[in-house]
Amino acid sequence: MTERTPNRLPDEDIQAAMRAMSGYIDITTDDFREIFELAHEYAIRRLFCCMDVPHLMRRDFSALKPDQTLTEAAEQMALMHAHTLPVVDENGLVLGDVSEWNFLQGYGADTFFSLIFRLMAHDQRFIDYCERTLVREIMTQPAITLPEQGTFADIARAFHQVEEKRLPVVDAQNHLVGVVMRRDFLERFHWEEWL
Repeated sequence: MTERTPNRLPDEDIQAAMRAMSGYIDITTDDFREIFELAHEYAIRRLFCCMDVPHLMRRDFSALKPDQTLTEAAEQMALMHAHTLPVVDENGLVLGDVSEWNFLQGYGADTFFSLIFRLMAHDQRFIDYCERTLVREIMTQPAITLPEQGTFADIARAFHQVEEKRLPVVDAQNHLVGVVMRRDFLERFHWEEWL
């Protein structure tokens, strides 16, 4: 039995594959491993060539300002069909983000349905809350962002960290330059090529 090292194809698997092939193969397990690892690297590049930030980023995005009221933020989010929007300052620097969750938490609700039940009894209170509360008071900080030249791994890691439907893309100075949507990321992932 050969010693296994992480991310290394074991000799016994290589030997089993070589035995399963028809005909005679005159290469060592190290030769086969090198061929396999190169082929694997090329396959990964081909499958994920369009799965990086530059290929997935949308430049037609909307952002919130920290001095907007929640009413204005909700209207903007509804208009954009967005569950989450980044919050930027006057220079375009990402300060945080606001999601539906922030609205719920600000009103003491943890689910949409619990909010609805509260609103049925206290709708004026919620309207007043939205009118007097600014985005900066409820936004999540710091925002989870993607670098402008981010990779597949960067995107996967960021979406794993948060449940957001879209992530802001920033330049080296943290200025907002676009967004990557979870839907675009998943649609670009060709699952059929892996099955």
